[in-house]
Amino acid sequence: MGVVFRQSVKSSLATFAGAFLGAAIIYLSTYYLPKQELGFRNILTNYAVLCGQILVLGLHNTMAVYIHRYPPGHEKSRALVSISLVLPAFFTVVASLFYFLLKSPIISFFKPEDIPFIQQYFLWLPIFTLLFAYSTLLETYLVSQLKVAKATFIREVLLRIFNIVLILLYGFNYISFSVLIYGTVMVYLIPIVLLLSIAWKTEAFQFSSRWNVFPKEEKKEIVHFTWYHSLLGATTIFMGMLDTLMIPTLSINGLRSVPVYVVSVFLISFLMIPYKAMANSTFALLAQAFQVNDKPKIYDIFMRSSANIFIATGAMFLMIVCNLHNAAKILPAGYEGIETIVVILALGRMIDMVTGMNDHVLSLSKYYKMSFYISVLLVIMMVAFNWWLIPIYDANGAAIGTTLALIIYNLLKLILVKRHLQIQPINRNTGLIVLAGLVAFIVGYLLPHNPNPFVDAAYRSLSILLVYAVLLMFLKPSEDLNKYLKSIRQNKRLF
Repeated sequence: MGVVFRQSVKSSLATFAGAFLGAAIIYLSTYYLPKQELGFRNILTNYAVLCGQILVLGLHNTMAVYIHRYPPGHEKSRALVSISLVLPAFFTVVASLFYFLLKSPIISFFKPEDIPFIQQYFLWLPIFTLLFAYSTLLETYLVSQLKVAKATFIREVLLRIFNIVLILLYGFNYISFSVLIYGTVMVYLIPIVLLLSIAWKTEAFQFSSRWNVFPKEEKKEIVHFTWYHSLLGATTIFMGMLDTLMIPTLSINGLRSVPVYVVSVFLISFLMIPYKAMANSTFALLAQAFQVNDKPKIYDIFMRSSANIFIATGAMFLMIVCNLHNAAKILPAGYEGIETIVVILALGRMIDMVTGMNDHVLSLSKYYKMSFYISVLLVIMMVAFNWWLIPIYDANGAAIGTTLALIIYNLLKLILVKRHLQIQPINRNTGLIVLAGLVAFIVGYLLPHNPNPFVDAAYRSLSILLVYAVLLMFLKPSEDLNKYLKSIRQNKRLF
């Protein structure tokens, strides 16, 4: 767990750097792009992410889990890698044929004023989808090989630097909007090439044309696992994007309503930074523990990672909520609505974070079907709530609907993990973390405001973190945090 914690710190630093670059992208986008153009660019990206996650067919999860069964270079390992890399391209081509056949019905869903954008760049969604699918495959493979920090740096830092360059070129009129869209898609070739070069140096990344090396029963097991994880991956990505994707078709403002909500979702994404870093670093160890059915190790990893995740996401929650007034000052006029949306979404996400790695342990256990079923239920609830609330409350309705669905979903997960795996992440330490967070929130909320939003955000955030850290050191809710802080004092370095 110590290695995982250090990997988490490294990948968290890369992710935080990427998050600040993402903030630069958001700010520059709101400054240089009109709302309709920005709304289209956001929707195109979201659709590519959604379709890429579906058409990767869950093979990225299958490869990450099953590759630990075989020694590097084993014929089955080589076949698994080959199948995982070939099938997504085949199914993307097949899906694209239906996509073009249904062009008119698809376009008709959008508002009349938005249709010209959809028509002009209709061809680019399948290309974007394929590129995103392969970046996901290669990144998940590297995570399975504990190359978390490198994969995270490429996705969170390098890719965003290139996007910033594209936006600046457009903002200073060096490129047209069309070139901006083309560049937004094709820039994904860069992380694919880099991830592929790193993967090529690992022992397990080998290929074979002999796909029939798996016995019938093992093949059936792999197909079954892949199918359910494909559906689970699709429902998971729906959970993260369904609200945004429904806004342009249900809101009276169409694409123009998207940017305000996307900015709010971006601010909420800071909550997910520690979770993604720690979950990625922990997943491989959890998979290995499940492979040998080491229940004490599963319990230990699960409980310790849950506490660590809640501590880190709690810090992000405090800084985000207490600095919303600063975000509203920095953004251009017309984005004031983010404050209400962010608070609503943040409450739902924190309930999600307190449940720790429930999704992961369910997906690795023999109860992974249940994880899929409740995920489908969540998507259904999100569709129903958003269909009802977006036409009434616009973007606020999407936030309310998503949060309601997320609360119900996490309660169900909590019950399932407790009942079937006899573990649950909420204990005395959870209460101690909440106590530390509550005191830090009161301090951050009551601090006097500085008219300069950057100065105010800096001193407010530092004050919150200082109070939060001191209380955590005193209350000691995480053994890993205690050891980590002790190692910093002794070694005089972060990792």
